[in-house]
Amino acid sequence: MYVTFALIFRTCVVVPDEVVHYWQINKFDHGEFRLAEDYLTMLPGYHALAAAILWITDLRTLGAARMLNGLFGVFTIFAFWRLRRCAWEGPASAAALQFALLPILFPYDFRVYTDVLSLGVVLLATAETLRDRHRTAGLLMIASMAMRQTNVVWLPLLSAIAVWPNGKLEIPHIGRLLRRVWPYLIGVALFVAYWIWNGHISLSKEQASNHPDLSAHVGNIYFALVVFALLMPLQVALGLRHFAANVRARPWLVLLPLAGFIAFWTLFKVDHPFNQVSDPPYLHNYLILLTQQNILLKAMFGMIAVVAACGLSGIRLQPRTALLLYPVAFVALAAFWLIEHRYMLIPISLWLAFRERESQRVETATTALWAFYTVSMCLGIVAGKFNL
Repeated sequence: MYVTFALIFRTCVVVPDEVVHYWQINKFDHGEFRLAEDYLTMLPGYHALAAAILWITDLRTLGAARMLNGLFGVFTIFAFWRLRRCAWEGPASAAALQFALLPILFPYDFRVYTDVLSLGVVLLATAETLRDRHRTAGLLMIASMAMRQTNVVWLPLLSAIAVWPNGKLEIPHIGRLLRRVWPYLIGVALFVAYWIWNGHISLSKEQASNHPDLSAHVGNIYFALVVFALLMPLQVALGLRHFAANVRARPWLVLLPLAGFIAFWTLFKVDHPFNQVSDPPYLHNYLILLTQQNILLKAMFGMIAVVAACGLSGIRLQPRTALLLYPVAFVALAAFWLIEHRYMLIPISLWLAFRERESQRVETATTALWAFYTVSMCLGIVAGKFNL
């Protein structure tokens, strides 16, 4: 299926963001190092690497760039498999197959976007952290930040895993602490230096108003929870049983989902200009704009998000330090004003690698559901009905 869709997407209609990315790759490929300053929001590491490979192979078309991104997708699947093997003992093939069909990722394997390779490098860096190879992990994270500078947000998580690999929050000796965290601190220092030099996190100063620094929004947090509920309804249902048991033991916990719904109702807004775009039709925009049509649809959206959050609480992660994924993901998602499913790729992928899998029947059903979602969406995209 992977090869089939790679060949189909090779000649598919170009989407707006691809125009910018391929333009930048093509400029580098032909020895012109001018940046698309009006549109390019991320550092051009992905574009430089893609241009170098296309130049070496003398394959200089959009179709070739898409096929190259398909190879980056294979690398990302391998990186996930490697991380899963490091986090949990035993075979990781079933988890990797499931990940390969992740519906919000699969179509981007064959588009000229930075997200797939950036994700793969972060996953591999996390695996190296678990293997106690911190210098390699730090270098990989710097490489990922050269593609998407916002990946700096994952450095605290990797640092915490490096310092407390078993989840025991003991204060280490200062020498041991520095030996483990200095490769990650270099990445933070480079990000701060870039931020001071550029003046904005967004590379493009013209786009900085659409991607403001140090802003906080709940849109992506609740949207990610709704996507999670749609992707893993069985896991949410099983997790809810654990949450219900906790509520029976500590009744005050019932206030948490109530507070979460109130926060959603009060703070959730769809007011970014790019989220209003309907031509070409974007599936994620359509879904979130439904919440603005009437009270009932908004209430349903919020309730699904809150139920998903309760279900998440009952799923075990390994190593124990991986629980810090939740607050770090909260910060990572809250930093974006634009509500966009691609922003949740890294937190969801890390969670899939760290989580305890359910029974074979549940996981097989989930894989089948994802295959249905993925094929349906790919066919819709190829037919020109919508984009993700």
